[in-house]
Amino acid sequence: MEKEKIDQFRLQLEELALEIEDYLCKSEASAEAVVPDKGLGRLSRMEAMQDQQMVLELRRRKRRQRLEVSDALDRIADGTFGACVFCGNEISLDRLEAFPETQVCVTCA
Repeated sequence: MEKEKIDQFRLQLEELALEIEDYLCKSEASAEAVVPDKGLGRLSRMEAMQDQQMVLELRRRKRRQRLEVSDALDRIADGTFGACVFCGNEISLDRLEAFPETQVCVTCA
């Protein structure tokens, strides 16, 4: 893969890492336990707990994505970016443009 394209992916991954960190910081309060409060009715409390669980799951996914982004940046640094970690074949540019943190080709996915 040409250096210019790799630099473009590096920038895209660095921006993605910043977006993930921003989300994790902003969603921290939403992930806290729902405190029993006299102002909330039973149904409202259940909705708040459901919202909390959705935020917790999104945070879990974002932390995993943060790890994948970090791994992709490491692969750029060591020159293995764009190669499938399982079969070693080149990952298509369309796939990398959609998911620059991906580690595997479509066949191995």
